[in-house]
Amino acid sequence: MNNTLKQKLKSNIWKFYLFDVFGGMFFAVPIIALFWLDNGLNLTQIMILQSLFSIVIILLEIPTGYFADIYGRKKALIISGMGIFGGIVIYSISYNFLEFLIGECLFAIGLSFYSGASSAFIYDTLKDLKQKKNYKRIWGNVKFYGMLALAISSIIGGFIGEINLRYTFYFSLPFMVLLIPISLSFVEPKRHKIIVKKGHFSKLKDTLRFSLIKNIKLRWIMVYAAIIFGFNNAGLWLYQPYFKLTGIDIAYFGVIFASFHVFAAVSSKYADKIEKRLGQKFSLIMLAGIVVVGYFLMSKIVFIFSFAFIYLFQFVRGFSEPVLSDYVNKLTKSNIRATVLSINNLVERIVYALIIPFIGWIADVYSITQALMITGISALVLGGIVLVILYKDRVI
Repeated sequence: MNNTLKQKLKSNIWKFYLFDVFGGMFFAVPIIALFWLDNGLNLTQIMILQSLFSIVIILLEIPTGYFADIYGRKKALIISGMGIFGGIVIYSISYNFLEFLIGECLFAIGLSFYSGASSAFIYDTLKDLKQKKNYKRIWGNVKFYGMLALAISSIIGGFIGEINLRYTFYFSLPFMVLLIPISLSFVEPKRHKIIVKKGHFSKLKDTLRFSLIKNIKLRWIMVYAAIIFGFNNAGLWLYQPYFKLTGIDIAYFGVIFASFHVFAAVSSKYADKIEKRLGQKFSLIMLAGIVVVGYFLMSKIVFIFSFAFIYLFQFVRGFSEPVLSDYVNKLTKSNIRATVLSINNLVERIVYALIIPFIGWIADVYSITQALMITGISALVLGGIVLVILYKDRVI
């Protein structure tokens, strides 16, 4: 490899850091539910919007990986940047459900192409540079800088939203448009890490049968993981109207959301140590218990510091992913492990997409606090049933 090509490949790394940082400068995150409400949507429509977004992500997960394998990671990341920027543009000029849905579809396209190419792009770049051993460190840095940017933009976004909710999208535009020239400047590495292998669909069918029919323990762990993911994240789109209900000023929404990201990150960092102390049985039971208690507390105790109860959900958010994915890993074979984890993610998103429209409808017909209570009761019933099954199957 000549020095010129080597330097160009090295530039992929710092450029990708920028790509993730600029992608994280989305100032609308802490106020977006209020933006939807301010533009005439009700909570049912907000939940349907997010449900449809999840469905588009599900449908594109495999095709975008296949595209990146066939046509290159660079092209996939260019489409990713264009999709995310297009979504921001549409949102900046949109005022109704249909227009927002177009924006969500563009976001979904952008995020799907990112998901389908990003880690493989870094892996292949490092392999060309003979630095494959640095992959975990580099990819960890990518995620760190991206989350840091999201936390900073959340803080600033709350103050911008205090002035005008729509301005948060305007302020995001200069950062998102830069995703396009950055992705155009990437150098395509050789393809070493195949995302979607030949015969993937046939293998996927066989692995689905193994995961959801043949391996009973794996099936119920995946169902339980989906219930935890679905219900833990279901209240996300109620947080902002709930903050308003408790009397928190919009300017502080961003600070609170940033603290959520930090708390979840710390929970994830120490998940392994906590799980070792508690053991598998109590870790699994605890997850459902915390989600249920969180919803009950939010529904019954409403005052200016009620947002503190949401840290319970952030703990589950950080703790559950590494712990539950580890349990899934232990119940499957190495040659199909990646596919099983993809199926697990797929089941989680399906459960989430199915339940959130009903929660939005309850909030509209009754109240936010009653929606939170019913969500907690539903999590208790469904989580309890699966825990009993896991006990009978000697998983706990």
